[in-house]
Amino acid sequence: MLQPSLFTDYPSVIRRFLIGAVALLVLGGIGYRVAAIIAPPILSVRQPADQLSTSSRIITISGATEPGALLTINGETFIPDTSGAFTTDVVLLPGVNTIAIEARRRHGWTARVERRIHVRAADAPIALDGKFEARNPKFETNPNNRMIKI
Repeated sequence: MLQPSLFTDYPSVIRRFLIGAVALLVLGGIGYRVAAIIAPPILSVRQPADQLSTSSRIITISGATEPGALLTINGETFIPDTSGAFTTDVVLLPGVNTIAIEARRRHGWTARVERRIHVRAADAPIALDGKFEARNPKFETNPNNRMIKI
């Protein structure tokens, strides 16, 4: 009496192959979704350019991230618009300033971009609302809220 071979029972082989293929597709789809949830959001900073040298004491930071991402600039929280775009002004001090921009998904990792800005002259004017103020403003800082009073 001959024993049936695995290859002679074609319906069983096809059934096992299809079950395995479906299982791989389901597991692959779940893995893809989990990776998309925990991956850091896309963060692009349009301006300023890294290693920028300027005499201005106020610089505009603009860029885009994914909608719904939590955005922080030097530790201050900002909410991007519904498309993920953001624009804000930052006061710089004379010398080299490092600006850290971070975007984070609710359940994911953080994307981080740093820009180094060099303010050339210690007596560079500071522009507030389009007007140039005194060349040597006095800065008062409050360590509790990181605000600069001019």
